[in-house]
Amino acid sequence: MVRQDAGPGRNRAREVTAPDLAGAWALHGITMGPDGGILYEWDADLAIQQSADGIAVAIETSGFKSSRSVSFAEKLTPLPEGGWHLRYGYEADGAHEGTAPGQFFGLSQLTFAPDLQTAEGSSCNYNGRYVVMQLSARRLAC
Repeated sequence: MVRQDAGPGRNRAREVTAPDLAGAWALHGITMGPDGGILYEWDADLAIQQSADGIAVAIETSGFKSSRSVSFAEKLTPLPEGGWHLRYGYEADGAHEGTAPGQFFGLSQLTFAPDLQTAEGSSCNYNGRYVVMQLSARRLAC
């Protein structure tokens, strides 16, 4: 990953090493209604795979609404204070028994703390589930 320093007299590129985010994470979501009120809360398994080619994210919810989503167009950028910002699109995983192909898609963003143990973010869901969600993730021990 190459990062361009911006600003006057700062037109130099420097190499930034992507952090190791791979593994299992516990995800808690709060689904918000149009008025900003809480519709419901849910938990999920968040799996991040990482290679030299990039990052892949899969989320599988549990409980009363079981579904699975897989990511596309992932982008990971460093933040000045040492954290990392992950943005990605996602779509329903039709191979999951509780998820119909094309049932939903959306956009998510997660900001990882500098210690890479927690992340906070948000998500917008479309095509059948028009909601906004607050996300909170915690890395699970290996």
